[in-house]
Amino acid sequence: MRSHHLALLLLAGCARLLATIELRVVDPQGASIPGAHVFTPTQTYVTDLEGLVYLNESAPLEIRITASGFTPRTVRLDRDRQSVSVVLQPEVIYSSVEVVVKEAPGVGPVVARAVEIERTGARTVLDAVDRLLPGAHVTRRGVMGYGIASGGTGVVTVRGVGNTPNTGVLIVVDDRPDYMGLMGHPLPDFYSLTDAAAVRVIQGPASVLYGSNAMGGVIEVQPSDPGLGRHTELLTSLGSFWTGQHRLRHGQGFARGFYQLTAGLEHTSGHRPSADFRNRDATLALGRDLGERWKTALRGRFGHFHVEDPGTVRSPKQNSYARVGRGGFSWGLDNQLDRSWGHARVFSSWGHHWITDGWRSNDRTTGGRWHQHWWVSSRLVVDGGFDVVDFGGRGRNIVQRRDYGEHRVTAGAGFWRVQGSIQENWRWNAGLRYEHNSVFGGITVPEVGTVIRLAPGYSLHLAVARGFRNPTIRELYLFPAPNPNLRPEHLWNYQGTLELHPKPELAASITGYYADLSNLIVTVGRWPAIQLQNAGAALNRGFEASARWRWSRRVALYGGYAYLRSTNLPPYVPRHKGVYSMEFDLRRAFVHVGGVTVGRRWADTTARSELDPYTVLSFKLMIPWGRATWFVDVDNFTDTRYEVVTGYPMPGVNAAGGLVVRF
Repeated sequence: MRSHHLALLLLAGCARLLATIELRVVDPQGASIPGAHVFTPTQTYVTDLEGLVYLNESAPLEIRITASGFTPRTVRLDRDRQSVSVVLQPEVIYSSVEVVVKEAPGVGPVVARAVEIERTGARTVLDAVDRLLPGAHVTRRGVMGYGIASGGTGVVTVRGVGNTPNTGVLIVVDDRPDYMGLMGHPLPDFYSLTDAAAVRVIQGPASVLYGSNAMGGVIEVQPSDPGLGRHTELLTSLGSFWTGQHRLRHGQGFARGFYQLTAGLEHTSGHRPSADFRNRDATLALGRDLGERWKTALRGRFGHFHVEDPGTVRSPKQNSYARVGRGGFSWGLDNQLDRSWGHARVFSSWGHHWITDGWRSNDRTTGGRWHQHWWVSSRLVVDGGFDVVDFGGRGRNIVQRRDYGEHRVTAGAGFWRVQGSIQENWRWNAGLRYEHNSVFGGITVPEVGTVIRLAPGYSLHLAVARGFRNPTIRELYLFPAPNPNLRPEHLWNYQGTLELHPKPELAASITGYYADLSNLIVTVGRWPAIQLQNAGAALNRGFEASARWRWSRRVALYGGYAYLRSTNLPPYVPRHKGVYSMEFDLRRAFVHVGGVTVGRRWADTTARSELDPYTVLSFKLMIPWGRATWFVDVDNFTDTRYEVVTGYPMPGVNAAGGLVVRF
């Protein structure tokens, strides 16, 4: 027995002698975090009771650290050091789903990380959200190109909350809200995967953190940064209906900075006449570390797309298109202090819209945001900040010979949140936001929640939150029936989530919710005597369930289902939706088979007819070959006939092939 103990001690000592880096994982107060997972490109480590782990690695090195109750963190070790200490921050309590564009090599099992977009064959950020989240639904009308104006799609609803156009679910890019200044909604065709690294979807209101438009949820898009060293990636593909995607990403990470530029081109002739789509986008990012605790980055973006509307089958259109050009920049300053951490953003975006119905517009959005956390004690963390934004623009219709003039709105807000723990297994949070708008005055929204750890790997989340949406400039002053007396929409959301992670290979969750929507903006009357009024209301109730299971080392399964019952269900929103996928690692090839099943939906606002349910299956094969990865995508391989929106039949079986080269 003694000889066995002696052998173990000798092995442990040898491991320490051979180890290059001693890593200690701590919380902001300096307390050790045992059981934290440290993922490197070659293997996975786990910290001991003192929060220590010995890495048999050499710098430069990029590692990812995760621990229960803390926000995951990626750290770059630029040079060999015998001892390194990494601070993890407590995680924010929200019902959210993490999605990454592509899985970094050697970072652990699928269920320990986010769902991956690249393997699904999704073409855009919103396409990925629709394929991976059962509680979210995105409308579309063709193989590519969501469009804008009357025939536009790309409307996002989360648990039945959203609008046409999309003003009920906020899109946040690099911690800043992103939308068109006049219309108040995002442009779905601009959210390509060219510069996206990760996506987080918050399900339920997040107005305390983000304010207006975060009533139903938030889609957070995190831009990509290069790792250490020089990296270049080129993707090109071509398929049915002359559909192509071409992306270039080049960057280099230095010891104290980075640069990255990306460029993308997407195009299709469409599966119907007059359904062309062309999109070009480019980004440039420059970053610099201002010491050990501060870093800054400047990011710029430009995009332009041309999209055609083929019209419905009964009323086809020709030469009906829109051209949109948009640009913008953001400057960020991030800090990581001893007992505090946070970031600041200053941003501006602008755009020009040109539509064949005569609409011409220019818009601009400019603002700033600061968000900081403070570690008060091991049982209390406080965070808060403020944001200010000025948005608007000028619009006219040259066919109707009508000038709508120039309109601008300014809003400013402050918010505070508190996170604490009563016992080791019982955490709570509360938050409050006050926002003042130059049109509507002030509004206050609260949130409160708690997390109870029932047992190792099992936890119960309970939350109550209020969300709101301010009327847009279009609804107030433009068309189709403007009303300057409109007031904000409101939502009270109550939800509970049971999370189960009984073993590393399996993760599951079940969520039930009840949402009370009031003051909804609806169109009343009959044409031409119509007007927008705060006359709508709805009660949304439902549940969601999802599970990810790594059945074996080379097989992973994912599935999710959502049920929605509403007293005022919007058109095209399903009552039932299921998503599912199987992934097979065949060593020399990777196979992904996925599907989406959507139930019946109202076909229009009269709620008198329904669209048929449908199931669409997809397949992707990836084959690594040297520096390149060849792939084949087949969408709707069962050739299902279906419509997502009334009058726009979706394409049957279609395929694309291409390769990704990394060097």
